[in-house]
Amino acid sequence: MEFISYIASFISIILGLIEPFGKKMRTILTLNFSGNLLVGTSYLLIGGHSGAAICFAACVLGCINYVFDIKDKKIPTWLVAVYAVGFLSINLITFGAWYDVLALAASMLFVLSIVQNEAKYYRVLYAFNSTIWIFYDFLAGAYANLLTHIVLFVATFLAIALHDIKTARKNKKTSKKA
Repeated sequence: MEFISYIASFISIILGLIEPFGKKMRTILTLNFSGNLLVGTSYLLIGGHSGAAICFAACVLGCINYVFDIKDKKIPTWLVAVYAVGFLSINLITFGAWYDVLALAASMLFVLSIVQNEAKYYRVLYAFNSTIWIFYDFLAGAYANLLTHIVLFVATFLAIALHDIKTARKNKKTSKKA
């Protein structure tokens, strides 16, 4: 089962390299859904029930947010609260080790990131989210997912540096000329 876990994580790495460079939330949400499905499966295969449950719940959130994005509607505050309570409940039900609190913290950051309307804000929050998952993976012995989250962090950081910072500088120069 561990071998299959590594395969799922490897595929999610490929998706994770593409995801942060998405310009539209619709693209990011689709890739995020696929990546969470694979990472959740990987956690499940090695007995990481808390991480798996959170990733599978993230898939549901991604689908819901995708529908809102297609309809160009803002996600209601009450739904964000439901997301947070849902993740808290999942974490409490699956809590097995002290470091599962990191999975809860990461899931709360995920809720904040996935409800963003703009990809640049999503990327910043997702970088912090990946950092927390890196610590969780190390402590949980989820080494396939550790590699996945390190790659996701690096890809997200590069997307911020290459796309968001570059765009901000370009916009700043344009506004000075006007």
